[in-house]
Amino acid sequence: MSGQEKQLVEELAQIARSTMEGALRRGADGVRARAAASRAAKLVYRDGRPERVEESARRSVVVHLYCDGRYSSCETNHLEADALERFLDRAVALARAVEVDPHRLLPDPSLYEGRDDRDLGLVDPDMGAVTPDDRHRVTADLDVAVRDAAGDDEVISVETRYQDGEETLFQVHSNGFEGVHQETQLWGYANVTLRDRGERRPSGWGLAGSRLRAALPPADEVARRALESARAQLGAEPIETAQLPVIVEARVVGRLLSHLLAALDGRRLQQRSSFLEGKLGEVIGSERLDIVDDPFVPGGFGSRTFDAEGLTLRPLPLFERGRLASTYLDTYYARKLGDRPTTGSSSNVVVTPGDASLEELIAGVDRGVLVRGFLGGNSNATTGDFSLGVHGTLIESGRLTRAVSEMNMAGNHLELWKRLAAVGRDVYPYSAVRSPSLLFDQVQLAGR
Repeated sequence: MSGQEKQLVEELAQIARSTMEGALRRGADGVRARAAASRAAKLVYRDGRPERVEESARRSVVVHLYCDGRYSSCETNHLEADALERFLDRAVALARAVEVDPHRLLPDPSLYEGRDDRDLGLVDPDMGAVTPDDRHRVTADLDVAVRDAAGDDEVISVETRYQDGEETLFQVHSNGFEGVHQETQLWGYANVTLRDRGERRPSGWGLAGSRLRAALPPADEVARRALESARAQLGAEPIETAQLPVIVEARVVGRLLSHLLAALDGRRLQQRSSFLEGKLGEVIGSERLDIVDDPFVPGGFGSRTFDAEGLTLRPLPLFERGRLASTYLDTYYARKLGDRPTTGSSSNVVVTPGDASLEELIAGVDRGVLVRGFLGGNSNATTGDFSLGVHGTLIESGRLTRAVSEMNMAGNHLELWKRLAAVGRDVYPYSAVRSPSLLFDQVQLAGR
């Protein structure tokens, strides 16, 4: 940690501690305080010309108050001493005005123990050296890379984006917790719209990100993926309604998994509005379904050593060979359910990869669909029913043939995941959901 970074942490620590002490002086029984500083920059180019440039910097403090069985949470970005005093007056008064809830307590201090403060590679020490010219150069290079890889008569428009940011937070609790979290991120994005028959204008996207500036993938990788995505939709049309094998491409698995993971939320479980309520230990998917919430992925976009409540994090098995192994429980809902808390939110959701490449998965399908994207639709976390618009490519005799769109993939999650027939090895790295492509057997597709 550089001298400048240490100074920032010390400033945030002083703000968080003084906020906590001020709340205790006003009669709060327990306090969680978090002071944070963040900076972000974003550039958007359209057809090679700057369209939007944004830069922002922010400091804030969030205080969670526990007063005589009552609880409230308040935030401010006015951090001058007088402003903080007034903020605490109002925050404590608000806490005392809400209803008593005996389950609202600070976490037990034992849940703070054993924290693994390993270096997860989340901070680029040279982020401060990035200049506005550097950002413009990356964004312009993305546009050039798309146009160099495409035919001039093929492209209608190109949008490219670059953004970077950094955040430092210091968190302190009145019953003994202190923790620091720091991270940096850089992202490059390209979206290209192509000419197609009639009035159709298919567009595709490419994305790459990194915690470290030197590790940000080159522009031509992002451009290639954007063009592949757009070209794969040329001439798309629906096929007939049928039950077919479906391969969900790695980079869009996160959309499908988000609906499954929503049912693991402690609030939904306690309120019995989850299709997984009461199913802990039961088989939900095929034996190929292995998912772990892993907070220690080096450079992971969800990596951290403690959560918002200060709970010490460890790898959390969610599904083991299809069996539901854990859920997301913060301390509040764990108390209401009479269970032990895990964490209230996900870190890196890691799907254990298999041995097959995407090409090998495709080769093993006689007739099916490779889903390359989801378009709208809905998923009911209470019943598990879902209907999602999809586009992709038809597979015939183990080969990709023609583009398909205007299709719906429908079913119920309690059946879908039991149909998981194979897991690829092509893990998508640019997301906190780290999953390879997934092959499902006999999924309902509604088309013509």
